[in-house]
Amino acid sequence: MTATSAATTGPDAAPRERGEHYRLLYECALAFAAPSDLDALLQVVVERSCTLLRADDGGLWLVDGGTLQLRAATADEVTGAFVASEPLQADGALVGRIDLAAGAGRGDFDAADRALLRDLAPLAGAAFARLLSPGHQASAPAGTPAPAGSGDADLKLLLEISREITSTLDLDRVLRSVVNLSSRALTFDRAAVALYDKGICDIRALAGQDTINSKDPKVLDLAARAAWVAGHGESFYLVDREDPASDAERQLVQIFGQDLEADEVRSGLYLPLMDEEGTVGILLFEATRPEFATEEQREIAAILANQTAVALRNAQLYAQVPLVDTLGALAAKKRAFMELPRQRRRLYAAVALLALVALTMVRWPLRVSGTGPAFRPAALTQVRALVPGVIERVLVREGMPVARGAAIAQLRDIELRSARSAAAAAVVASDRAASLAASRGEAAEERLQRLRSETLRQEVALLDEELAAATIRAPVAGVVLTPRPEERVGSHLDAGDLMVTVGRTDSLELEFGIDQRDIARVDLGDEVRLRVDAMPQRTFSGRVISLGPLPTDSAEQVSFPVRAAVGNPDGLLRPGMAAYARVLTEPASLATRIFRGPVRWFRLLWWRAWA
Repeated sequence: MTATSAATTGPDAAPRERGEHYRLLYECALAFAAPSDLDALLQVVVERSCTLLRADDGGLWLVDGGTLQLRAATADEVTGAFVASEPLQADGALVGRIDLAAGAGRGDFDAADRALLRDLAPLAGAAFARLLSPGHQASAPAGTPAPAGSGDADLKLLLEISREITSTLDLDRVLRSVVNLSSRALTFDRAAVALYDKGICDIRALAGQDTINSKDPKVLDLAARAAWVAGHGESFYLVDREDPASDAERQLVQIFGQDLEADEVRSGLYLPLMDEEGTVGILLFEATRPEFATEEQREIAAILANQTAVALRNAQLYAQVPLVDTLGALAAKKRAFMELPRQRRRLYAAVALLALVALTMVRWPLRVSGTGPAFRPAALTQVRALVPGVIERVLVREGMPVARGAAIAQLRDIELRSARSAAAAAVVASDRAASLAASRGEAAEERLQRLRSETLRQEVALLDEELAAATIRAPVAGVVLTPRPEERVGSHLDAGDLMVTVGRTDSLELEFGIDQRDIARVDLGDEVRLRVDAMPQRTFSGRVISLGPLPTDSAEQVSFPVRAAVGNPDGLLRPGMAAYARVLTEPASLATRIFRGPVRWFRLLWWRAWA
């Protein structure tokens, strides 16, 4: 015989359909809650387990005097080629164990069988805890201690509550049933149940209330106390806020003392709803008087918490079954459609076909929005001094249009003109001296004077160039962009110093960002349409002339710079104007426009999950 223990459920436990798995658990929960006799419950658990897992033999063991005793079995001895076992626990303590055996013909228990057995065990453990609770001493195993009970009335009440919360897989109904039916077993001033997930408690039901205000300070206080209990990990009973008896009570009062006083809470019972997978939620009861719950009532509340944990887990698992309600609704709509007259069905089909054609076949350019558009002149030219000097006159103003070669400024040139006049007079004198030497027949003197005259002419030409350079001229046509250039009169410029900046404004450049998700759709030459705040009624257009290869620095999103040339023959657009730009990219259908965002998200999700 090969003994194997139940495997942990997970992705490997997929052979049985999830919806069927939860349905079987739900039926078992109802069956286990029905018996009021321990022997009957033993037989129900064994027979149900064997039937669901197709086992040949089954046995159920209960703790008796510290040891496991066989209490119910389909045969004298549970044997087989394959055995699956699962412990039964209640309130964290071992109650018993269930064994199932199968012969070689049936084969080993697969992952789905073991998952079902593992999920059946908490249901059986809770059912045995219910019948082994106070009032069932006669049905308890021999040697099992019999705690002080509250009578058959408490047991009957507990059974009714258990049947109610296990009779549905609707999560909200389970939550409301727990807090409202608990008032029949305990006397409290406030009861609530919270769902717990990753350190956060969400109050989902309050006794006597149909709706919950999640922003109510009292509800927030309840959620904070529930989260603390979940972190504490054990059931907790605050006997009296004004006289804490244990370290845990003192710690609770120290942390939440002001909240408890503000909410007029003197005592409270806090029960974590736990199973093998962890904490499902918190069940809590609070009262304005001390010691509101007796020991018997606390035992009933603990059993109720166990049943609630199982019911909540089953409801959560059932809610995860995909398309349960959707498929049923689709089937109903299909039946209703087929019952319509044929002509009307044909009309609906034609309308659907036209809509499909409109969604997929009709195409027009997809507009991609740009971020942070900014105008700048199409061509910026820096006008610099060619010779050093002091600025004597400035002949332009900011914003003034200038033609190519127009004078921008005049440097002081008195010394240059004096030097030029002296050099020109020396040329005349040298020419005369050369003529006199020729008339006297002095060839050597004539050559010397001619050479000197040529040198002086070159000096004059150089001085003429310097005099021309003293007038600073615009190398291109454009508009003066330098603010207040006239204030530079009297300042000294060295050769190469900047005088003014001239830019073309008959054509501007618009620079903007395109999100990384859309940059692949933008190409050189794409049309750009834009509007400005100054003239919102007019649409301007341009063409993409540059796509930046590197993204712009941005902490929020990654975008790439794009530049477009925008014609401005009327001079209506000016650098610095706020603009709103869109690029008209390749044509796309309406379906592409609607679904490109979700499709992109799904593809990334699929790649992250499976790539």
